[in-house]
This record gives sequence, structure tokens and C-alpha cells, in this order.
Amino acid sequence: MKDAHAFVRTPIDELYQWFGAEAEPTSPTWGRLCAWIAETPAIADRLDALPGQARQPNRFLAAIRYLDGPTEPGPDFLAWVERNWPTIEEIVLTRNTQTNEPGRCTVLAPLLASLPQPIALLELGTSGGLCLLADRYRYAYTGAVELTAAPAAAPADAPTFPCVTDDPLPADPAGLVIAARHGLDRNPLEVADPDVRRWLRALVWPGEQDREGRLAAALDAAASDPAPTTRADLTEDPAGLLRRHLDALRAQAPDATPVVLHSAALAYLERDDRDAVVDAIRAGGAHWLSFEGPTVITELRPAVDALPPGPYTPHFIVALDGVVRARAQSHGRWVHWLDADAR
Repeated sequence: MKDAHAFVRTPIDELYQWFGAEAEPTSPTWGRLCAWIAETPAIADRLDALPGQARQPNRFLAAIRYLDGPTEPGPDFLAWVERNWPTIEEIVLTRNTQTNEPGRCTVLAPLLASLPQPIALLELGTSGGLCLLADRYRYAYTGAVELTAAPAAAPADAPTFPCVTDDPLPADPAGLVIAARHGLDRNPLEVADPDVRRWLRALVWPGEQDREGRLAAALDAAASDPAPTTRADLTEDPAGLLRRHLDALRAQAPDATPVVLHSAALAYLERDDRDAVVDAIRAGGAHWLSFEGPTVITELRPAVDALPPGPYTPHFIVALDGVVRARAQSHGRWVHWLDADAR
């Protein structure tokens, strides 16, 4: 995943070439369309004129799905964009990605379960709060580990998230217990709202119907018992913000292990703001669980650059307390846990 700087400054053809390559393995439809957009000035010029992070390809692509537009490149697609550009532009300018992918919990849950239980969880960039509910999902691991795991809070009809792993898990997610949870977001989403659900499902790439189905089930689970969230801007006094909410969680669950979590969230901040948030997490005294692109967290860059090569692209980096623990597919479809020597 590129960061806030890249969306603002990278030429639009390069952005769509990059995103097409990222999407191609699971969404050939987006791979084809992005490659065509990169080579078609009639549409690329419109997208290049968008301001700031509105140039992020996934916003435009999600707008297409949200409006039930065509997804095959060519003259018909170009004509549809030209007819509908005012509506498309409004969506791109007023919506955020906020993908809120619950499949990431296949990677997050084993690390949370490896800490002393129960957990008091504070999530930054929580969107609709789906990743705060890691104890309410079921997990099916294949590969080096054949394991189906269900935490005690997961009902029998909970969505089951699959993950391929080539190494043992840090802990069995069945042992995860979350005693208290809270989310912070600049624009927290109400997942019971049909329009919010429609937008979040539009962010799923074509060809990933399995992922969209699990997202819909997670949205149902969240709507029936939502995690508490607070509207907050992480760039405004992050140290005070985290201190207040960690103190509230500690008061709510004094025997729980406090953890600050963020996944695909800090990339949307400028580098200085990201570093300030990391400093605030460090100062808060809680465990720190991060799931971000390889270049997002400044202090992890040396460790990431030193990792042995492998067929692990595109991927995110998973770290616990500033120690790199795994490479993982951005939506939790696979994870490569790193051994102690590599860490």
C-alpha cells in the first residue's frame, strides 16, 4: 500500500499501473482496467486533476462499483465515465476508502492471543469497527498448520476467515478474550446504515466474491452488537488522545492487557504525523500491534529492509511492540510468520 505522499505526488499513470499490479492476483478485472486507464489520457487526465488523496485509485474504482458501472476497459467505459463524471467526482471527493477488512483478523488474532488474556483493545482508524471484533469470528488455517479456531465469544454462525500459513501460529486464536474494546476514527462508520454497507462492499475488488460475502457477514455481526467508537483526529494531540482512551479501557477492565492496534491506517497520515502517533503509542504503556505497508512505519524500515527475500509480494508487515513478526497479504489471505532469527 502506498502512503499519503504517493497518492498526492505520483503521476496518475504510475498510480494505476501500481494498483493494477497489486490487484491482479485476486482481481484480474481491476488489473485489466487499471492498465488501460494508465494508457488512456482521456480518462487519466480527469483522474490526475483530482486533489490530494482523492487520486487514490481505489476511491475511483469503488465509485464504479457503488454506481453499478461497467468494469471492462474500452469506449463504452470511457463514455460511461464522461456521462457520469459529476456524480463520480462527488463520490471520490466525499468518501474515504476505510476498507475495514475483517479478514486481517486471521493475522491479528494469533498475536493478540499470544499476550496475557484478557485483552483491552484500542483501535486507531477503526472505520466501522470490524477488526475490533476479532474474538467474534472463526478462523480456518491451512498449509503448515491445519487448524479451525473459534474464540469463546464467536457464535456458531460467525463468519469464518481462511488463511494459508507456512509456519506455526504464535498462539491459537481460540484463546483470545477481549474484555474491553474501543475505536478511534476521524469518520467512524455506522455499519447498520445501508448506504455505509453498500460503500464498504463497493471497496471489495471484483472477483473477490468470497471476501465480499465474509465482509457482509461481519457487518451483520457488528450491526447487532457494535463496538464503541469515538470521532477523533489522530493528528491533534495524539499523546493526550491515546492516554485518555487507554486510561478509560484500564478503568473498564483493570485486569486486562491493554493493546493499541492499527491496520492500513497510518499510511493515510503524513510522515511526521505517523511518527508522532507511534511516539504516543510508545508513551502509553500498552502493547502495540501494527499491520501496515512495508514503508509506512519509520522505525521498522531497517528491520524490514533486512528481511530475507522471498515470494511475498505484495504484502504488509505485521509487528508487535515494534518487532517485525510476519509478512502477510493485505487482506489476511496468507501469512508468513518469521522465525526468531529473522526477527
